[in-house]
Amino acid sequence: MILLSLEQCNFRNLKEFSLKFSDGITIISGQNGYGKSNLLEAIHIICQGFSFRTKSLQEAVNWNADNFILRTKSAAIQVDNSGIKGKLDGKEFRRASALFGSAPLVFISPEDILLAKGTPENRRNFIDELLCFCKKGNLDLLRRYRRILQQRNRWLKDNLDGNAAGGEYLFEALTEQLASLAVLIWEERKELCEILEPHINNFYQVLCNRTEDIKFSYTRALGKEDFLKILEEKFNAERATGTTLAGPHRDDIELSIQGHSVRDFGSQGQCRSLALAMKFAAAEIIENYSNAKPILLLDDVFAELDPSRRGAVAKIVKQKECQTFAATPSAEDLPFRGDCMLNLSAPGQFF
Repeated sequence: MILLSLEQCNFRNLKEFSLKFSDGITIISGQNGYGKSNLLEAIHIICQGFSFRTKSLQEAVNWNADNFILRTKSAAIQVDNSGIKGKLDGKEFRRASALFGSAPLVFISPEDILLAKGTPENRRNFIDELLCFCKKGNLDLLRRYRRILQQRNRWLKDNLDGNAAGGEYLFEALTEQLASLAVLIWEERKELCEILEPHINNFYQVLCNRTEDIKFSYTRALGKEDFLKILEEKFNAERATGTTLAGPHRDDIELSIQGHSVRDFGSQGQCRSLALAMKFAAAEIIENYSNAKPILLLDDVFAELDPSRRGAVAKIVKQKECQTFAATPSAEDLPFRGDCMLNLSAPGQFF
């Protein structure tokens, strides 16, 4: 999938523009505050339907405007305070999620170290986003689980005050639905982790130039009856706290190097290499499932890497031959040359 052009109006601090891109590597340079990450965010939204920065697209509207518009050859989206509307291949939509997967991409930034050192939520989000790339039905599955979870939590909170609508019958029905959906999510996550693990090991070896046994596994895979028993055991605690205490929304992925927990014992270098390996492995999986190379967005990725890892990342990027957008304060600092140069510090001058 190739993004050859982008038009925008009133997106964050970016001035209105119409750009054409190379199908190879586009380098976006410029001083901090000139909008390099904003441009990557705009590309992410028009390709994926969501931002890597914020849950609310309305927050990306320029402070002096009422809406923003992004447009490519096949897609367009307008966002204002009243909502979202757009078109994809001539078909109108009202939910930005309609854009998801229209042009698969992988976003890589220094903050990805949280995949290794951060909370379980970081790793769950990583695996769930990839699940949605692999099977269209997984997006609906995760939405259904989230909806039932919210309803069950609302019942538990209302029950603290004795005002739970529907009584015990509704709670039992919600618990039954939650368990059925949880089992399906566990199966999908476990299967994907098994597919990802060898790819992560391969990329990690390239990045570190050494072999270390990387464990990337999803150990939770309960049957429905076993999960219902766990919820029954947590019955009193859930009613006391007003929240669901077990399920896919609280799970983590086992991530270790040579048998040691990365989160607890991994060095900065190991964690950065592992996070990069996870992202490049994701790109590999997307390509295998979609039969198309994903777009790579690199947001100042090389700033925190030593020369050896910088060279290894450059090698991987070149070998993958994906359309790539690399944002950096200085193009001279990158370990590769671009096919197209965009200098945001010099508006109107595109080289």
